[in-house]
Amino acid sequence: LTRPVEVMQEVQRVLKPGGKVQIIFSNRLFLSKAVAVWTGADDVDHAYTVGAYINESGGFENIAAKDLSNRKGRGRRITGDPLYAVSATKLNT
Repeated sequence: LTRPVEVMQEVQRVLKPGGKVQIIFSNRLFLSKAVAVWTGADDVDHAYTVGAYINESGGFENIAAKDLSNRKGRGRRITGDPLYAVSATKLNT
């Protein structure tokens, strides 16, 4: 995704007021295809980056991130691929 703010502006344009957007991602990637801001960051930074793109596009509220990864055991280790979601709601204006 090379123009994330423009993409989120289009999402905001087509959503009804109060509509929700969910961006779901894993930290699995192809280094040859990922942008530098993604490859040099950890999972928390990825969620923050996605939230920042949504915020920068304008017209959204209640931007939140959630870890959807399967976890097991005492240390709550991730089993399988990590999975994260960033959600937001279009303003009612």
